[in-house]
Amino acid sequence: MSSAAEIMSLIDADPELADRLAPGERDRAQRDALVRIRRLSLGEWDAAAAIEADTHHRGFMLVDGLLTREVDVMGRRCCELLGPGDVMRPWNWDEEGSHVQAEVGWRVLEPTRLAVLDQDAVARVAPWPQIGVELFSRGIRRAHGLAVALAIAHHQRVDERLLLTLWHLAERWGRVVPGGIVVPLPLSHQRLADLVGAHRPSVTTAMGELGRDERLSRRDDGDWVLHGAPPDQLRHHRLMAAMS
Repeated sequence: MSSAAEIMSLIDADPELADRLAPGERDRAQRDALVRIRRLSLGEWDAAAAIEADTHHRGFMLVDGLLTREVDVMGRRCCELLGPGDVMRPWNWDEEGSHVQAEVGWRVLEPTRLAVLDQDAVARVAPWPQIGVELFSRGIRRAHGLAVALAIAHHQRVDERLLLTLWHLAERWGRVVPGGIVVPLPLSHQRLADLVGAHRPSVTTAMGELGRDERLSRRDDGDWVLHGAPPDQLRHHRLMAAMS
């Protein structure tokens, strides 16, 4: 795993952070709200090694790229996808606060840049509390996404879980293309199994059924394409509105 020292404006890293700032304040924040950038290459990421001695870390914000957090409990694994704009504190696992032993691992699926939210960065951003509020909101949105994923995992049928999960991911990452909505994520059958709480052979069977029903297809580049209307639970999906 490689990393390189780099300084970047937090506003350049994510322009949406300045949406609530007046034009003059935006220019000043773009100049002064500087953060260090950590680069991650493909493969497993040792998040514990990201802790720097004598540095008060608040966490990271993903500038670009794609990560998975994989949580294993008694041999059963689930995973969460994290992308641009997400905030995280990957080493903050409270072993004393839980009676359940869980193994947590991180994997870089696409070359990734992280904005380091340490004490120095917090001090530089302090003149613009709106930025802090937005970063806090990112954490709330991530928690909401996990709650939706948990509710999906309670559906009994694997094909329903897969279809709902892909539409849920498409809400954030999907792109409208002729004939459907492409989900441009590296989602193998095993990764989908981890996302929906199923065994890989069951996922393969369910994907075949969804393909025969013309609800789903896979492009030559490996991306999945959703066809038709979303399930009833997602009738107001924003991408379907874009297709109409």
